[in-house]
Amino acid sequence: MTRKYQIGDRVRVRDATSMFHTRTQAYTRGRTGVVVENRPEWVIPEDEAWGRDNGRFEPFYVVRFRQIDLWPKYTGFAVDTLETEVSEHWLEPAEEDSK
Repeated sequence: MTRKYQIGDRVRVRDATSMFHTRTQAYTRGRTGVVVENRPEWVIPEDEAWGRDNGRFEPFYVVRFRQIDLWPKYTGFAVDTLETEVSEHWLEPAEEDSK
């Protein structure tokens, strides 16, 4: 499978809901970050949760967010970041104005 995103790409986590298990944290949905690391392809959590070890495989990425972008009332330093792993179908290209 060809990766859709590369290290340094700005991405937005889709603002979607899930009725089932996902590792995509709610506080990252709709937020913009930067891809900082590629992870191997793996069964997406939505399939793995149902025991479908032969489910849909796709690339995973480590995405870095500024904490102030995740929590508007964040009182830490402006340079504080959080990194989390996100599967490809939860990501979309970020718009230029959402820095």
